[in-house]
Amino acid sequence: MKSPYYQSSTVTAYHCRFQEIVSELPSSLLVVSDPPYNIGFKYDQHKDNMPDKEYIEMLAELKKFERVILCDYPIETMKYIVPALGVPDEVVAWCYNSQNPKRFRLVSFYGCKPDYTREERPYLNKKPSKERQEYRERTGKTGVPLYEWWSDIQQVRVGKDLLHPCPVPEALQRRIITLCANEGDVIFDPFGGSLTTSKAAQDLGFKSIACELSESYLREGIGRLAQQVTSTLPNNRLHLDVGDSPAQKDLFTLEAGSAAGKSPKPAPRR
Repeated sequence: MKSPYYQSSTVTAYHCRFQEIVSELPSSLLVVSDPPYNIGFKYDQHKDNMPDKEYIEMLAELKKFERVILCDYPIETMKYIVPALGVPDEVVAWCYNSQNPKRFRLVSFYGCKPDYTREERPYLNKKPSKERQEYRERTGKTGVPLYEWWSDIQQVRVGKDLLHPCPVPEALQRRIITLCANEGDVIFDPFGGSLTTSKAAQDLGFKSIACELSESYLREGIGRLAQQVTSTLPNNRLHLDVGDSPAQKDLFTLEAGSAAGKSPKPAPRR
């Protein structure tokens, strides 16, 4: 297997396309990712204007995994994710701009659904507006939402201090992992970016694997991870393997319930 670019006790990151290592990974990994949009966005290395067929075939390689959670814009979800993976088992609308509820992305869940017994839901069942309430009283229609809306997590404001042009909010990845990951799960982000998903997984006590083409984005993410780890070590020392560290066959002990033939245990509340 390819050697990791970075490896700690909780995070392993590869400087490559995920297709280069996907055959070596177990299907029990929980995939949580925000894939590139394929709309000509200016990333550091990735060419964001792949032919549609090629892009769909790339995403289709994620069908190997039992559980996949992807976040994308509505049009791109229907254009790429659904043709690649099929109709999701559950969809959540992440309204990333509270000032404009029409601006949202879809979080598509395959092989799993959010377990809302693990986290309070301040973003659900909000009191309808006065206009909506009057409409309901006038028409007798209460309405049923097509999917749940998460409007309490804002998008990251990109500034000069960030190299990645569109990082996903850590709060979003933390919520997804909290609601869907089971005890012993390892999180996999095939489009790692600046390792936001790995950072969220680490904070919640989960191990993770990530792949990313851009060395600059990887180093940016490693810096965020290292800052947290450094603060817990004596003498401000940090033991990390960066660069040509050898891969380990027993990188992680995978104990996902589905893989072991056991009933998965919910992740402890954090």
